[in-house]
Parts: sequence; structure tokens; C-alpha cells
Amino acid sequence: MRTFFLFFISIILVSCNHFEFSPNQTFDSVSLKDINANNLKRLGTGVNDDTVKFILTGDSQRSRDETVKLCKAANAIDGIDFVVLNGDITEFGVLKEMLWISRTLEDLTMPYIAVIGNHDETGRGKESFRNMFGELNYSFVYGGIKFICHDSNSREYNFNGQVPNMPWMKAQLQPSPDVTGCIAVSHIPVNSIDFDSKLKDDYINSFAQTPGFLASLNAHTHNFEVFYPDNSGIPYIVTSSMDKREFLVIQIVNNKLSFERVPF
Repeated sequence: MRTFFLFFISIILVSCNHFEFSPNQTFDSVSLKDINANNLKRLGTGVNDDTVKFILTGDSQRSRDETVKLCKAANAIDGIDFVVLNGDITEFGVLKEMLWISRTLEDLTMPYIAVIGNHDETGRGKESFRNMFGELNYSFVYGGIKFICHDSNSREYNFNGQVPNMPWMKAQLQPSPDVTGCIAVSHIPVNSIDFDSKLKDDYINSFAQTPGFLASLNAHTHNFEVFYPDNSGIPYIVTSSMDKREFLVIQIVNNKLSFERVPF
């Protein structure tokens, strides 16, 4: 009897892709690892690319079917260098949700990178994001443009004055010979009640005082919006949620940024 039981259990385990012990787990046997780093390696530096063209989308939670459609639409557009998934990959910060979306995005013909959203920090989502995608704050340079991807989900830290991480941000904004322009990428826009009001002025002023700063890119509100929080002329651009079946195609040529809303 004991031999039969062990045989039965082994069949179950072999017949499944993995065995899930808890919805709170942060990795399993089929989890992806270091997606952002691997995709950035695949992207390269774009040193000879004089036109930076990418897709901005976000809030893919509960929208796997729409994510499938997004992949098809993105693949049909010429010249897209990469896709930015700007937070709220999941609704509940559950590993399984994160895996569903990331597996779906493997259908893209170009690399994609992800930024953490407030819903991704629910439960043990932060650990799942780190395991699957990498650091919460990171940057990369493509075609001379520095993309500063960061956690702006202040409410998830009880507005402790440390998120966004302004010392890290200011270090990222320092001049560099290989950088002609900068873009900030984060989930929560600065005009949201979920952004730490104590950091708002410093955040906006840091961007305004940086030569070649082009835009702040956000999501979270589920609706497209462009606003200007000061007189610097820097646009703060918010993309629609995935379920609205619209993304932004953003293009940078000669340090000039333009964008187009694309339904799919």
C-alpha cells in the first residue's frame, strides 16, 4: 500500500509542470528569472540607433486576453525597439498572475522591461517582482537616452519620505558622456494622491533642473493624460490601462520626444 501511495504521488508530480505550495510563494520551479536584465542584454545599447521608438503600456492586471492582443499589435508596428510595462502587472501581487502576463509577453518580437506598480507590492508581490524581474529601481541607456525606472508607489510604504528614492534618483540624473537625454519611468504619477506629497516638489524640481530631461512616463490611473506640473515644459505622460486596449508609441529623434495613441 505504501509503495502504491508513493507511486501515485510521483505520478502527480511528474504530470504537473510544478507543485504550488501556497499563493504567497514568491518563486516556483517554472518561474522566470531576471527578465529585465536578460531583455536589456538582448536590447543592447542602441549606440547606432538615431531613432528611439518604444511602446508604453501598463496596468495589465486581469487583462491577459488584452495582453495577447497587445503583443500582436506591437509586433505589427515597424521599428519598435522595446516595450515598457509600467506597473500593476498583477492585481494581488501573486506569483501566478505575474507569470501569466510575463509568459504572454514572450510572444513579443522585441524585448520588454517591467516597472513595479502598487498592486505588485501587495502581499509578497515585491519579492516575486524581484525574483522574476529584478531590482525595483534601475536604469539603462539606449540610443543615448537614459531611462530611469523606479518605484514611486509611496502609499505602499506609508508615505515614509523614502519612496521615490530621491538620493538614488539625483545620482541617476547626473551628467554622463554617453547620455543626451533622460526619461523617468514609474507607475504612480506625481499628481496622484498615492504619491508622497512631501517629495513632490523635490521630484519635479530635480527633473526641471536636469539638462535634456524629456518626460516622466506613468500609468496607474487607467486613463490617458498629459499634464505639466510646473513651467519647465516637461510633459508628464500617463498611459491607459491594458483593458482600455490602447497604448502609446513614443519616439525620440534628436532629443525631441513625440508620441501617438494607438488602439488595438
